Amino acid sequence: MKVAIGTQTFLPYTQSWIYRQMKDSKANIALVICNQKENLNEFPFERIDVIPDRSLLLRKITYKLKPILKYFPFYVSAQKWSGYFQSLKNHKIELLHVHFGIMAVELMGVCKALKIPLVVTFHGFDITAAVKRDPSYHRALLTLFHEMSMGIVISHEMKGRLMALGCAEHKLRVSYLGIPLEEFRYTDRTSHQGTVKFFHAGRLSGTKGVPDLVRSFSLAFKKEDQVELIIVGDGEEKPQVLKAIQESPVRDKIKFLGKISNEELTQYRRDCDVFVLNCRTPSSGDKEGLPIALLEASCTGLPIVTTRHSGIAEGVLHERTGLLVDEYDNKALSSVLQKMMDKNSRLQYGKQGREWMENTFDLVKCNDVLYELYEEAFTLFTPKKNK
Repeated sequence: MKVAIGTQTFLPYTQSWIYRQMKDSKANIALVICNQKENLNEFPFERIDVIPDRSLLLRKITYKLKPILKYFPFYVSAQKWSGYFQSLKNHKIELLHVHFGIMAVELMGVCKALKIPLVVTFHGFDITAAVKRDPSYHRALLTLFHEMSMGIVISHEMKGRLMALGCAEHKLRVSYLGIPLEEFRYTDRTSHQGTVKFFHAGRLSGTKGVPDLVRSFSLAFKKEDQVELIIVGDGEEKPQVLKAIQESPVRDKIKFLGKISNEELTQYRRDCDVFVLNCRTPSSGDKEGLPIALLEASCTGLPIVTTRHSGIAEGVLHERTGLLVDEYDNKALSSVLQKMMDKNSRLQYGKQGREWMENTFDLVKCNDVLYELYEEAFTLFTPKKNK
């Protein structure tokens, strides 16, 4: 079975999990189909077909007209549709796996015309903020639920969200995004002494709540000297983050590093004591799936402080691999940060976190599940194709 992977851009660093699935898959990944490509030195792949999006001018015009166009049927240009069709046909693709519903709605008609199964992995934004802002996409998504052979979700919580949107339960399968355990080795922190280092690594966006993390940290440690918060990342909320740090009464205990290399990131995971991610749902309605950064940190034996957001409670077990609080509860966040000053708790959560990753999020095991889902989708589709 020749499988193609579809994703709008191949490949942002923030979506490296797509490459992990491809590289270590038992499936015959014969093609990547996308609208643009980048970072190919980091993510090399031989067979990439780029089907360009509309010109920049046309995209600007479309954006200006969006308040009107969103009430019209979802539209894919004939040129783009034909590009998708010819690419999949020329490579004799037998199954297409698309990441994000936003691209899948463009390809569902192509798969129907070629009579090949369409498997779609939904990740969060594509079934939350994108639905809220664009009625035409929402309507197309309802059609996709009917046309796709299988929908894959990265948490049980997300399965419930898709069902609430109107997707039939029998179409959905849960398949976790796996972590290559050999790349994220366990660090024994028993010998760590002195300053307790809290570590945030992630995009500075509305879904990460970093300004409130700074405020909660400041509230928790006004009278504690041996503590530090290290913030890594970049994004649209960087000005708010820097402002919150500047206004903090403990700003001397907060270190903002911005964007760093993978090597530096690996070193900070080893050197730090607690990983913190203050996820929440912003006014846009955008929700994460199950942030990979949390799983990677837990693999290295870092105890986790985070929130009950989306599928996070499936990756971080409260009072077993870390501590969870409700979204936007800054007081509770301050409290659990203080609790993480207890070294015995940190070491216990970290050890149990690694065990949970090995049992549930090992890339090899997760990719085996994905391969089985490809086979299931292909088998279920074949009788329909032959009718």
